[in-house]
Formats: sequence, structure tokens, C-alpha cells
Amino acid sequence: MALLEFIIEVFRTPALILGFVAMIGLILQKKTGAQVFSGTVKTALGLLILSGGVGVLIGAILPFVFMFPVVFGLQGFATGSEIISTAMQTSVPVIASSFPVIMAAGFLVNALLARFTPLKYIFLTGHMMWIASVLVAYCLYNAGMNQTAIIILGSIIQGALLTVLPAISQPIVRKVTGNNDIAIAHLTTLGTVPAAYIGKLVGDPSKSTEDMKLPKGLSFFKDTAVAISVVMILFYLILVIIAGPAVTAEVGGAGGTNFLLFGLLQGLGFAAGVMIMLMGVRMLLGEIVPAFKGISDKLVPNAVPALDVPAIFGYAPNALMIGFITAVVGMLVAMVASSFAFGVVPLVSIIGAFFTGGVAGIFGNALGGRRGAVVSGFCYGFILIFLSGFTYNLFGRFVSVGAEGTGHDCVDAMVTMIAFQNPFVGIVILAAAFVLLAIFERRYQARVREAAEPAS
Repeated sequence: MALLEFIIEVFRTPALILGFVAMIGLILQKKTGAQVFSGTVKTALGLLILSGGVGVLIGAILPFVFMFPVVFGLQGFATGSEIISTAMQTSVPVIASSFPVIMAAGFLVNALLARFTPLKYIFLTGHMMWIASVLVAYCLYNAGMNQTAIIILGSIIQGALLTVLPAISQPIVRKVTGNNDIAIAHLTTLGTVPAAYIGKLVGDPSKSTEDMKLPKGLSFFKDTAVAISVVMILFYLILVIIAGPAVTAEVGGAGGTNFLLFGLLQGLGFAAGVMIMLMGVRMLLGEIVPAFKGISDKLVPNAVPALDVPAIFGYAPNALMIGFITAVVGMLVAMVASSFAFGVVPLVSIIGAFFTGGVAGIFGNALGGRRGAVVSGFCYGFILIFLSGFTYNLFGRFVSVGAEGTGHDCVDAMVTMIAFQNPFVGIVILAAAFVLLAIFERRYQARVREAAEPAS
């Protein structure tokens, strides 16, 4: 039992997972001991720097999160899949004892599927693996299955789910990165990808957000750090001016700091977090992609590491900010729509708007340029909040698992829970998606081979 708990702790520590993966890849390439050590440490360090940047960013945005509903008089429930997953595993003993095995065994199933099927994606985002394993256990428990069935069937479902999700977004990721070196592993794929294709309908991919021509006096916006700083300082100053010194001090946590100065510093802090995060991303990709070649060559031919969403932020930082801003707008509209449709109001997720609304903006830009980024970000924000309101009602406001007052903010988690209300239906949908994506993947691989033949 102690060994299992240790393994699960490793799986829930992303830096250890990726460091271990890099180490295996370098050993398989027969690198020297010094190279293996260096590559392992740098990979883990890159993710820790990335995580540190995320921590700085979240610390800078939390006052905004706290003040936003107070300033604008919004009443509703918070959104956070991590909160619901924690409540599920805490309040239901069968889930608590099943999800660790599902998470570990599901990873092995994912690796086997990547080895023996055309879908070569290995899911490496630890906290998303955790959320997925808990919700899979919950779905099967809710269907009345015993623990043995929950663990065996849940592990297979988990592995298939972790293989399918990166495959869904990979055609767009290839457009973003220009290669097939990495994939995205996150539980927001079923929101960001449809939103991007909606953006494609109205956009022009030749007019990229990254090529926008600015007046000479605004040329400083070409610098990512300056552009993010200006946008976030503007956001914060508007909010603190509307809130006033008292609310900024009490709700925002400014304390004795002047409220205007507080807004300025929080905006700069947010930009600092983004820049630290991007530095970590560069270090991580610089190590994990070459190291993964060993796994690809020896264990899982043509394997593609599926990483957390910040891995693509640096490819289109302008689209990231556009997606963030328009996702917030989409969320606000969805709050109103949800109140009319379901009688409940999911609150705007500012953090979700940046991390995953930003991805929607990047995807939308890849398919539909500037207009695509705007529309994709808006659609994603609407989808997330509206679906959160729907599932909040559908699952009895999560009272049975002790999470009342909190809704999901991961679209894939919500769609999975809806599909697996009837496990048979969910399995059929998942299997059909797997087969269809495998066919598309084979066609892509055939095109790659055909394109390479004249050069060989």
C-alpha cells in the first residue's frame, strides 16, 4: 500500500513524471551518465520554472478573481474541477480507493495504445490525469458497479481517453507549431477545438495575430512582456477604480497599499508570471523533445509527448491575450444565458479564461487568423460556462459528493460525465472516436510518407 501511495504521489508531481520520462529516453539513446543526469535535471527544472511562473501568475490574478464578482454584483457558484475531484475522492470511499489504481494503470494502457495503434500520444499532464481518473471512477460508481469492475473498466477507459484527447487537437497543434513534435494534454480539448473550427468559419488564416501591423507609436506592443503588462494593468486599474480603495484593500488584499499602485503592481506581476512560465516552457521543450526520441525509437515508435497547455503559449502570444480577453466576454454572456436556461449562474473563471481561453485564441488564430482568434475565444468562454451550468443541474448540484456550490471548469470532464451516465453509451462513443481518429491518423502518416519519398 505504501508503494502504491508513493507511485501515485509521483504521478501527481508533473516535474517527477517528465524528469523520469526524459531519463528513460536518454538512457535508451545510450547517452553518457553526465548527459542523462543533465537532461533529467533540466527537464524537471524546466517544468518547475514553468510551474513557478504559473504560481506567480495565479498569485497576481487572484485579487482580480476575488474582486470581480463583488464589484459587479455577481451571485452564483464557483467553477473548479479540482475542487469537485477532491470532494469526490474525500466523500466517497470507493472512489478514494479506486482512482489511484485507475490513474496508474490508465497510464500504462495509454502507453500500450500508443505502442500498438496509430494514435501515438502519451499523456503527461499529471493533474489532468488525476481529475480524469476521479471522474471516471465517479461515473462507474454512479452507474452501480462494484469496485473490481470500476478499477478494471476504469483503467481501460482512462487509458483510451488520455490517448484520444491529444489526437483530437493535434491537427491544429501541428498548424500552431509547424511540426509534430509535441501534442497537448488537457481536459479542455472538447471546448477549444470546436471553438477554433467556429472561428475558422469567419476568419482568414493568412491574417495572423502575430503579424499585426501597429502604428509606430504603438510598436512597443510587439514586445510580448510589454503588451501583456499594458493589457493587465489596464484591466486592473479599471477594476480597482470601480471598486474603490476600501474594497481593493479588504477583498483584493491590498492592505495599506495605495489601490492604484496595487493595481499597477498586480498587472506587472501577472506579466512577470507569464514571462517566467514561457522561460520554463523553452527549457522544458528543449530537453523533453530530444529526450523523448529514445522512447520513440526503442519503446513506442513515433511517440509524441502530450504536454500541458503552456507548451504552445510562446507560438502565438498575441492570440493568447486575444483569446483570454474574448473568453471573459463569452463567459459573461454565458452567465446570463445559464441563468435563463438553468436557473443557476456559474461565475466567470478568470484563470480558466487565460489558460484555456488563451489556447482557444491560439487555435482560432491557426485556423482563422485574427477574427478566428476573437471568435474562438468568445465561443470557448461561452461553452465552458454554459456547460458548467447545465452539468451543475444535471448532477444535482454535486450535493451527493459534498461539492455543492462548485461546478466544473474542464469541458472534457463535463462531456465525459454526461456521456458515461450510461457506461455502455460512453464506451461506444469513446470506441467510435478512437477508431475514427486512428483512421485520420493513418491518413496523415501516409501523407507524410508520400511527401518524404521524392526527397529520399
